[in-house]
Amino acid sequence: MLAISLTALLGVLPYFLSFDVLREQIINQVQADTQRTMTISGSAHMVLLPRPAILISNTTLTEPNARTVFAHADRVKVVFRLWPLITTGKPVVHAIEIDQPELNIVRHENGTYNFEDLLRPHSDTTEFALDKLSFNQAHLNWQDDFLGGEVSLSNLDLTLDQLTDPKDGRLKVDGQITLGENKAGASWQGQVVGTAAMRYLEKERTLRVADIVFDVTQRGQSDEKLKLSEAHLQATGNLNYSWQPLRLAGGDMKITTSAVRAGQHWNATLDVPDISLTESALGLHRLKLKIGMKDQQSEFNATTNIPTMGGGQRGFLRTDSAQINVRYKSPEQDLSVQLVSPLELYRGHLARLPSYTLTGSYTNINLPRGAIRLALSGRGDLDMRDENLSLDSVGTLDGEHLSSQINLENFLDPQFRVNIDLAKLDLTPYLPVVAKGAKTVNHNAAFDFWWLEKLKALGSVKIGELVLQNLHVDDLAFTLLASNKRLVLDPLSATLYEGRLNGRAEIDAGKKPAYFRLEQTLSNMNINTLLTDTIDNSRFEGRSDLTLDVAAVGNKLSDLSKTAGGNIKIRLKQGAIRGIDIPLLLRTASQQIKLMNGETAPFSVKDARTQFSELQATWLLKHGLASNNDLNVRAGILKLTGGGQIDLGAGQLNYMMKASANPDVPELSGLKGLVLPISFTGPLNAPEYKADYASLKEQIVHKQKAEQEAQQAQEKAKAAAAEKKAAAQRKAAANSSAKSSAKTTPPPAKKK
Repeated sequence: MLAISLTALLGVLPYFLSFDVLREQIINQVQADTQRTMTISGSAHMVLLPRPAILISNTTLTEPNARTVFAHADRVKVVFRLWPLITTGKPVVHAIEIDQPELNIVRHENGTYNFEDLLRPHSDTTEFALDKLSFNQAHLNWQDDFLGGEVSLSNLDLTLDQLTDPKDGRLKVDGQITLGENKAGASWQGQVVGTAAMRYLEKERTLRVADIVFDVTQRGQSDEKLKLSEAHLQATGNLNYSWQPLRLAGGDMKITTSAVRAGQHWNATLDVPDISLTESALGLHRLKLKIGMKDQQSEFNATTNIPTMGGGQRGFLRTDSAQINVRYKSPEQDLSVQLVSPLELYRGHLARLPSYTLTGSYTNINLPRGAIRLALSGRGDLDMRDENLSLDSVGTLDGEHLSSQINLENFLDPQFRVNIDLAKLDLTPYLPVVAKGAKTVNHNAAFDFWWLEKLKALGSVKIGELVLQNLHVDDLAFTLLASNKRLVLDPLSATLYEGRLNGRAEIDAGKKPAYFRLEQTLSNMNINTLLTDTIDNSRFEGRSDLTLDVAAVGNKLSDLSKTAGGNIKIRLKQGAIRGIDIPLLLRTASQQIKLMNGETAPFSVKDARTQFSELQATWLLKHGLASNNDLNVRAGILKLTGGGQIDLGAGQLNYMMKASANPDVPELSGLKGLVLPISFTGPLNAPEYKADYASLKEQIVHKQKAEQEAQQAQEKAKAAAAEKKAAAQRKAAANSSAKSSAKTTPPPAKKK
């Protein structure tokens, strides 16, 4: 490039100029022709044999009208043809050799280069019949403002040979390529080797680079952030360039890549069989793109076919219709989508889908029966350089209205930001088949946290209605945070069993064993449907307020039932205990006390119930054992208290309730002060009820005995009092009689 200005001096400079004169002439001529500043710290001289040439050492060239260094070379040699110089005296450049150059190449946003001014001829006295151009051990820094990014090439040997031969011109490249070089080192390094045929058509002033074969192979390891190894790229094709200014005019290219990234084997193929480029527009025709990824357990494939994509040269390309097929498959899940949309490309790394329609399906191992259908429309952006994907969609999920905003960062370690609003999700048709009468949950099946293993997400989710077989949850809403195998839903709210739920939930699968915690407040809930769906027990009815703070550890449900700990507070209003009529028991006991013999009587009558106005109880959970000792039930004609335990691990209930009668009820007056013990024992979902009449009888006998003893004591006391009174009366009568006798008897005579 510098040779244009340098060789122009041959027409005016004699061959025997001194070093200083020649150097000054070159510097002044370059300044006048290019407005660039040249400094020559080494020698500058001319030789005649074996061919005339100018040799310059240790030279630097700046950008036009600036101090910024554009190029530096240890040695520049410009060789001229001897015969034209002898016969006509006109210099004709034959070859240019540059040793150890350092070049800073910039492609600007408008597609121009920072060296184009050097390609223009600056003197009519010099002609070019360039047969060879070579750069030896070059260092090239490439800054691309058109596409964005920087590339560094070092130890580069670039040779263009036989350029004046329309058939045998060749290009050879061999060097090292470096990406993202900084103080900490390069993010990636590789070796580049390439060949091509060079065809320069002087009349048409075009350069055809044909039969291109370029291979780039990774050397060593990339940095920790990139995590790339075994990378290889091959580019083949043909490119046509216009000359002065240097511009790509068209051609065809095929690029194939493969690499291993963090254990994932990636490959891609870009085939553009027809490239057309003018000053105002770029066209890519019959474009095909394939991307694939495989690792030990999953596979990803994406393909697209685009008939024509075109646009201006400022980094913008567009097609009105691109069809993209995406498939992701692993042992746990399968996602398949087909996407049709206009496609816009900016600067080679930013893709925009301004208006897409998406159809597809999704399945996973937890939903084995059929696939959930997707039908969405919206807009999206994909930034390949910054590894960012964002989709803003509306449509249907399984036929129900869905709106969503999803953002994904970092393709290697995906991090999601989500905002999802779904009208209804009924997973029952996709859940495993449950035989009639069989348990719906296997309590000994190990939890599979595959979905949480690498999940990193932050956002909010709303589901108008969620259905899981018998479980119905309305107005479900939560904010989620997932990271490091830990999921937190806080806050979590829903309409559950006609009541309102508020609280938080947490799962930490990173701990061994896994950790679970549930903190919830449920207000005005239908207790009957809750117990029916959770423990298959419909013995209670009423509206409940429930407060719980429970934690557990384990890898299966049976572990959780054995390790659960915390507090549960229950308050039931206007409810009933089904299957037993305690007021009836008390009435029967009051009327037929004489028949009580302590035998167990069954009271599991479907229509039987014990109504109450309020029930309160506090449970303490520890190691899967729930204990209670403050049951208090208000039921009008009776009062219930009690306490006991529930073994969640064994699913067993052992509870004692004490029923006492309201003494103001006439028919129960005989039970005043008595308590009827009622035990509940057995399986949690079907306990046995037993009224302890023997205890009641003992209380009655004890009461009667006490009453008899009290009556006897009273009668004895009365008799003793009567006897005492009679004795007192006898004594009083005796005393009175003695006094009367004393008055009637004459006194004795006195002795003389």
